[in-house]
Parts: sequence; structure tokens; C-alpha cells
Amino acid sequence: MTTCFENELRLLEASAGDGWEIRLNLLERMQNLIVLARQRRIVFVNPAGLRWLGHAAASDLVGTDIGALFHSDYGELVELGLELLAEEKVIPLKMMRRDGVAIEVEMWVENLGAAGEDTYIIEARNISEQLKSARALRAREQWLEGIINTVADGIVTVDRNGLVQTFNPAAERIFDFKAEEIIGKNIRQLVPDPIAKKLGTEAGHGWHEILALGGELMGMRKDGDVFPMEASVSEMQQGENIAYASVVRDITARKRAEEHIRHLAHHDALTGLPNRFLFADRLEAAITRAIRHKTRIALVFIDLNRFKPVNDVYGHAVGDKVLIGVANRVRACLRKTDTVARVGGDEFVAILEEISGEQQIRRLAAKILLAVAAPETIDGIVHSLGASLGIALYPEDATESVELIDKADKAMYLAKRNGAVCLYPDVLWQIDAEFHAEAGKS
Repeated sequence: MTTCFENELRLLEASAGDGWEIRLNLLERMQNLIVLARQRRIVFVNPAGLRWLGHAAASDLVGTDIGALFHSDYGELVELGLELLAEEKVIPLKMMRRDGVAIEVEMWVENLGAAGEDTYIIEARNISEQLKSARALRAREQWLEGIINTVADGIVTVDRNGLVQTFNPAAERIFDFKAEEIIGKNIRQLVPDPIAKKLGTEAGHGWHEILALGGELMGMRKDGDVFPMEASVSEMQQGENIAYASVVRDITARKRAEEHIRHLAHHDALTGLPNRFLFADRLEAAITRAIRHKTRIALVFIDLNRFKPVNDVYGHAVGDKVLIGVANRVRACLRKTDTVARVGGDEFVAILEEISGEQQIRRLAAKILLAVAAPETIDGIVHSLGASLGIALYPEDATESVELIDKADKAMYLAKRNGAVCLYPDVLWQIDAEFHAEAGKS
């Protein structure tokens, strides 16, 4: 440590009490860039920060003006002074490596709060690679005074037996425990039972073993709510004893965002039905089940009639509402075991499993037609569509999904030309009152 930094050590010792050594060790171990600056002069950079910035030794930066770390585009912002920057919760900007490469970062600034000292802690997180997702998922709380209390992640230290020694404000927010409620208690209170049982008699050592390689696991809040968290742990020497410092992050929002992205990737954004990709997966799964149970599948292509005039005359907003209504009605008229997907603008497809015979196919096809044709009033105008259905059967018409899709598609075009329902290859069912009556049969 440099001589300049020794003054900061005395400030930290005076303000942090018995836990200051642990806190400084944690500061050294942080993977984010950590800089201490006094009167705009750098007095300390942690090892991770040196690696980020491409410097071999702290002496390259200690004593230089803090402005040297930042891209020229942000020069005026930095010139406002650290005091003003500390009023902001999160500051997105660019820092400069020694080789001139810019790094996109999120930065936090906090005054260490020592009387008569103009000393600030700066923390920066590299978001160059995941900037888009980081912006969507970022949810940072206000940084509090002190070194460890300024980080957004929860910092929890435990002894070998798993008794909590320190619990920073971010950890309080994550687990909904106040520090005084959990310090001295066992780390088992912060995880659900299945994980707690794995910790063994020396829970602190067990905690270290579980998290030694980092990763994701479930945490538990004070009220018993279980949530996903990202955690890592480091072993450190505390006098003659061993302590374990863990950094935890609540990733509930990220998991929800990932689930939302997965849903969007497999579902139609307008109707919420499975899209073309999920339909393909569902069809393969249906064929696998049909092989296992020796059952039949009917693949029904549904092409809407009279939809284009709705779009042309009343606009796409009304057209979208009509499509949503059709999707909801068709989904509702079929069985829970069936799948309805939207595969094009006005094209849908249904996977009907465990089909017993032609009568059942006719009944389900009639239900689909009635669902499509049900009148819907939008802005005072009644809209009613029709549909052409093309049907192919597994295994009679095809045993592979691609071939089954192709034959159902061909049947649909034949149905469209003849104003009927077509069962591959060329069986035409006329859409009349007798056919619609099929929908009411059991």
C-alpha cells in the first residue's frame, strides 16, 4: 500500500470498527474496479481495476488526477467534481485503458464521510459485453457510507461454523433481515432447507465448498420467500481464524427477463399462441408420444377467409383485434392436449392428438370453423370470418413431421379452392348445416 493510502486506512479503521480488516480484504477481492481518490488524486486502485485499465502496478496511477481514467467525452462531467457525482445513484460512462481502448462502465461514487477529508470511493463495473441486457436488468439501490456499504451486491461474512459476522445494507435488502437480526445467527437461515442440510456441521466451511466455483443457487428471505441468487465466496484469514466472505446478488429480475425472452422466442407476440418454432417442437413431441402409445394425430392447417378486407378497410389495429379474437376462440374450443399455433399472418395450425377416427376429426374441424366464424363486434362493426381447413393424419399420411406439414398444407390449398374442408389427399367435406352440426356431437 502506498503512503497516501495509509491515511485512508486510518479513516476506515476509525469509521468501520472491529470489522475494518475484513472490509479492506473484501475491497481487494472485489472483481469490479475500485478507486479511492482524495482531492481528485488517486490514492488506491484495487488489483481488478489495474487489470481492467491495463496497468501493471498501482504506482502507474497513484498520484494522478482522477480525470485521466475517463474518456474525453465525459471530461466535463468529471470536472463537475466527485461531490456532485456522488449525488447520482448510477453513472453510465466510458473509462480509458492504458492502450487507448474505451471501456463502457457503470460507476458509483460515494464520499467516505470522514470529517475534514475530501476522500471518495469510486466503483465501476465493466458492461462492455452485456450493455444491452445490463441496461434492461440494472436495478441498483442507493449506496451507503463506508467501503463495503457502497457496493450494490450483498456482502455476507461468516465464520467456520457458519455464524454471520457482517451483513451489509445490500444484503439487508436482498434477504429482508436487518443486520442486528442476523449477525450471530447461522447462514442456514438465508437458504432453503435442501441447501441448509448440505452445509454440514461446520456450515461456514460447507458454504465455502458449495460456492467455491461461483454460480447460482436459491436464497431465502426473512418471510420464507425463496428466490434465485448469484453468489461467490472467498476464504480469508481473520487473525488466527478462517472467515468466508460471500458476494450475493438477487437475480429475480434477470430470471424473469430471461423467461420473458424465452417466451417471446417461442410465442406469437400478438396472440400469445405458440409460434412456428414452438409448433415444430410440439409436433415432434406429439409424434413421439403417438409412437409410444400407438395413437393417431390430425394436423390441421387453418387459413382465414375474408381477413384481408378487414385490414384494408378498417386498418391493422382492428385486424389485430380480430386475429386475437380468433386465436382465443380456437384455443378455447379444442382440448387441453391439443396445440394451436400461429404460423403466418392469417394462418394457424392445430395439432390434435389421440384421434380415434374420422367422426372425431369432423367434429373438431366443425368446432374450429364455428370458432373462427363467431361474430365479433369491434368499434361498433360486426366482423365474421371463415376458414379453409387442410388435414393430414399421422401415421396414415406421413410418419415424419416435415412430410406431415407438407401434406396438410397441400390439403389446405385444395380446401381453399373448393370452399370446403379437405382431408388429405382429396377428401372434401362441404361446409354446410350438417357439417356444422358435427360440432355438437360427443
